[in-house]
Amino acid sequence: MKNFIYLFLAVSIIACSSGGDNNPEDFNPNSELIGEWNAVYNGDENGTAELVVSSSGVISGFTDEGSVSGTVSNNGNLSATSGNVDTGYDTTFTGTLQTNGTGSGSWSSSLSGYTGSWTATKQ
Repeated sequence: MKNFIYLFLAVSIIACSSGGDNNPEDFNPNSELIGEWNAVYNGDENGTAELVVSSSGVISGFTDEGSVSGTVSNNGNLSATSGNVDTGYDTTFTGTLQTNGTGSGSWSSSLSGYTGSWTATKQ
C-alpha cells in the first residue's frame, strides 16, 4: 500500500508539472515569434501555408487545403490543425518555430494517412 501511495504521488507531480509553457495565456506578448510566417510542406502531399502568430500565441492562417488554427508556446513548440468544412480538420502540424525566423516540423493526416515535413520562414 505504501508503494502505491508513492507511485500515485509521483504520477501526480509529473502530471501537474507538465504543459505550462504550451498555454497561450502565458505567451510572451513581446515574443519574436509574433508575426507572419510562410511555410512549405512536403511528403505525400506538397503545398504552401501562410500563418500568423498573434501576441497571445494563437496561430491562424491557411494552407492549399484549407484553414489552419493552433498555438505556439514561448519556447516555440507549435501545434496546429488544418482542413476544411468538407473534409474536416484532419491534418496535424507539430514542430518548432525559432526566434531566428525559421521553423520546421512534421505533419500527418488522420483521414488519408499521409505524412511529411514542413519548413517555415518569418516574413
